[in-house]
This record gives sequence, C-alpha cells and structure tokens, in this order.
Amino acid sequence: MDSAHPRPCPRARRVRGQRRPGAGRNRPDRLDLLNTPEFQRLRRIRQLGFSDLVFPGATHSRFAHSIGVYHTARRLADVIARREGRRDPERERVALLAALLHDIGHGPFSHAFEAATEALDRTKRHEAWSAEIVREDTQVNKVLRGVDEDLPQQIGEILTDEHQTDIYSTIVSSQFDADRLDYIQRDRLMVGVEFGHIDLDWLLNCLEVGTVTVGSDNPVEAPCLYLGPKGVHTAEEYLEARSRLYRMVYMHKTTRAAERMLEALLSAAVSGLADSGLARREPVLRYLASETPALSSYLALDDSTVWAALTTYSEQGGSQVGKLAERLRDRDLYKCVDVGVHDVPDGNLLSRFRAKLREAPVELQEAVLFDDVAVASYKWYDFNDTSALNKVLVKTHNGMNEPTDILGVSDIVKTLRDEKRIQRAYVPNRDQAEELERILEEARG
Repeated sequence: MDSAHPRPCPRARRVRGQRRPGAGRNRPDRLDLLNTPEFQRLRRIRQLGFSDLVFPGATHSRFAHSIGVYHTARRLADVIARREGRRDPERERVALLAALLHDIGHGPFSHAFEAATEALDRTKRHEAWSAEIVREDTQVNKVLRGVDEDLPQQIGEILTDEHQTDIYSTIVSSQFDADRLDYIQRDRLMVGVEFGHIDLDWLLNCLEVGTVTVGSDNPVEAPCLYLGPKGVHTAEEYLEARSRLYRMVYMHKTTRAAERMLEALLSAAVSGLADSGLARREPVLRYLASETPALSSYLALDDSTVWAALTTYSEQGGSQVGKLAERLRDRDLYKCVDVGVHDVPDGNLLSRFRAKLREAPVELQEAVLFDDVAVASYKWYDFNDTSALNKVLVKTHNGMNEPTDILGVSDIVKTLRDEKRIQRAYVPNRDQAEELERILEEARG
C-alpha cells in the first residue's frame, strides 16, 4: 500500500465515503426537543456572530450546529460501544441529549453578545442559561421529564460541570468533544477557507477506550477515549485547524471591531436609555436594565431582536447610542490599529501605549475602544484531578502502559500550548487611526 495512504487502525473498519447506518434516524423525544420554541430560537442565532461581515458565507445557525454536534456525539458513543463490546444506555442517553442541547442557552450573535454583556457585569454565561432552560419551566424541560424525571438534572450537571467524571461526559465537554469536532468542519466550510480539513472518519476509527490514572491523594483508574499511534498526526491537524480558525477567523480584526462596537453600544444604551420608555418595550434594553433578568426575558432575545434594536437606537439623534447603532447596522466599522501579538507575560507595550495616549486630546482618548484577548489553542490539565479527561490522550509505540497527554509526544502541540495576547485599538475614522499609529510608534521607542 502507498505510504501516503496509511492502513486503517487496528480493529477499525474503513468508512470513508460511506453514509453512517442510521445517521438520519431520530428518536421521537429528540424530534420533540427540536420542535420546542427554545430550540427553534437557535435558528435565529448565527453560529459565528458578526463573522459574515467579513466572510459572507458564514451565516449558519446554532440550530444546524447543534444537530451536527448530536450526530457527532452519536458516532463517539458508537466508538465507545464498539471498543467496550457493550453500551451503557442510560449514560449514553444523557450524553447525547446534553450534546443536542449544549448551545441552547446562547444569546444573540453567540459569543459576541455574551462578551458584551459580561462587560456590564452580567456574568451569567451561556452554559448556565442552557442548564436553566433544561431545568426550569420550559417546553424543553417538559419533553425531558416526559422521558425521565431525572433527565433535566442529569443533563444540567454535564452542561455546567467543568470537571468531567466519566467517559460519556467527555463526549460533550473536552478538548476532543463533539462540539469542537463539528464546528471546526462546519465553520471552515461556511467561511470558505482552504485550511483546516480533518479526516473525521479516520480520526474516529483510531479512537480506543482505555483507562488513565487521575488524582494524587486517592488515585483512580478513569475510563477514557484515546488515540492510537496512527491517529496522532490527524489529531495534530485537528488542533492546528482549531488554532488557525481562532487566529484568522474568530479573532479577525474586522469581526472584533463589530464586537467591541456592540459592547460600547450596549454600555451606552444602559447608561443613557435605561430610564426611558424604551426600557419597558424594547427587548434588549429591558433585558439589560435588569440586574437579575428572568429566563423569559433572555429567551426573547435573538439576532433579529438586536438588529431591530439597532434601528430603534439609531433614531436617538446625535447621541453616542444613535451613532454606534447606525454605524454597526450599516457596517461602518471602526478602524483598527494593531498593537501586536505578544506572549502573555509581555504587557509592557500596551501599558506604554495607554500612558502615551493619556497625553493626547480628550476627544481621541474617549473615542478609543481597546481589544485585549488571550488565545491558547491547547490547554494543559494536571493529572491530579478528573480534569485530566479534558486532555487529548494518545498512546504511541514507546512502550507506555496507559495513554498520556498529546502535549508530551508532539512538538507541534507544544507550540499550540503557548498563550498569546492579541492587542488592538479601534477608533471611528482614519485620521484618528493615523494619530494612534504615531502614538504607538512613540510607545515602541
């Protein structure tokens, strides 16, 4: 056989190009969940927020992604069953339903709205909203309780628990979970970039089930999914693809401009319009005006309500709210000045830049929107607790008895572990951007 086409992994059947048997089948409870208002709301929330301002094809929804995650989770569950020679129907059901519902708590424009509201001290993340939708008095909750009274609580625990407890939980939340395996493929396809293709069939066929020792005081042998030697290179491709998507798509300077403008807009709207009549009748402002918004208020929000709000806010004359709303609606985005990409310990340049900026006219100082975000493509977890199950685990031909972190065997992944800080500044027009560039050069010395 040609070396460019390696042999299938041991005990794995080749499925390239074949439709997975039963891939189109859904159980009635799954279909009932899809038809709930809470799940249908995901049709009105774009997966990549403002990315279509840069990549016109990036208009796919959280709804489509969630169905893709469910399908991928089924394939991972099939791997577990095939490798172990048996199924755990109860744990598998909980994991698959958690995979289907994992994003049901996302707000408008996905992560963009979440980040903007966090700046307003609304710290409730979409995972917590997802768990609340599952557990509280919703149509989703009614469907789940119709299957099993304990299902909402069990699913909620998976959606909110950062430290996974068993092999089925890692299907939903780990660095090698159904969510990531779907969005890496879906996002690159819809965005239209050429990089990032991963051979998912090959990757799944190289998965094995084993155990890994976790904990120090009371070590236990925890069941885990790991990759055999033939899957290591594909895992590297998967992690590299995720890294490039973050740097070139998710953190694109134009997308981030829109996100920072949304944050500034919502902040200005809360301070300037919270006491107006709008706070009683406009869904976005009504949600933001409450320190403890109700679930019903949150579920009233989607991309369409925010776009409608922008039109409403743009009618606020020459106010900051009106200007930002009109510019964001019409894609008249702020101009970017790249401060640079630095190792996390090196924050000196941004500090010097800010210090120099304080010498500039007040109008310029007040116009600047800073963007300072840390990105790490692969997180390191200690084997001292169950968070070790979040690792991408591999077993190579070096005689090891149990799987280990891919970080220890891959030079490529070692470079992905390094955290980088992307620092930018945004201003309304090119003249101000040129002035910022001059100040930045002075800060660089």
